[in-house]
Amino acid sequence: MSHDTDQGRQSTRLISDTARKVVGFVFSVVLLAACSFPGSVKPTVKVGLSAPFEGLYRDLGYEVLHAVRLAVRQRNETGGIGERYLVEFVALNDFGEADAAIEQARKMAVDPGVLGVLGGLSPEAAQAAAPEYARLELAFLMPEISFIESEPSPSFETDFSSGYEELSGGVSPGPAAVWAYSEANRLLDALDAASQAEGMPTRLGVCEALGTNH
Repeated sequence: MSHDTDQGRQSTRLISDTARKVVGFVFSVVLLAACSFPGSVKPTVKVGLSAPFEGLYRDLGYEVLHAVRLAVRQRNETGGIGERYLVEFVALNDFGEADAAIEQARKMAVDPGVLGVLGGLSPEAAQAAAPEYARLELAFLMPEISFIESEPSPSFETDFSSGYEELSGGVSPGPAAVWAYSEANRLLDALDAASQAEGMPTRLGVCEALGTNH
């Protein structure tokens, strides 16, 4: 009986480990599919998203993920940043929690290619992450309201809705998606302005284009 129990525990651990690997692999493929440009010779710049992709608020995280992917894809299809750089998209899981949001802010900052980040989708993550991004001198765009506590009626153009539903598997965009799409484009416009001013956009240039002080 003890032998059978040990075998059962080992099988459970193997299944759990395999599931985690499969989830990680699928998520990586999703992100790469959004940013791959076979044969492209343009250099790249990066924008980040820190959001909950597991746990209680995972649906909110994926809603925003699809919106940012759409904005990045559209920008690349029209020539990228300053018609010189393509945009890569980095997404990290902050679980909607304060400690994880701070950790992911530091990970974003370590990558010199990341020039701005969207996030703070839960009040806990926003309150913790905002001062950390300021300390790291990395542009951080977060919603002014909590999508968890309040959901205003979204307004969006038909082109956005159809593009979003193509990426989301037919799910219509909600308020968080509308915010993320708008702010992702504002961030991309800031990268473009910094590129025009500096040649190679920098974090400082992006902050200045956004009108933020770090």
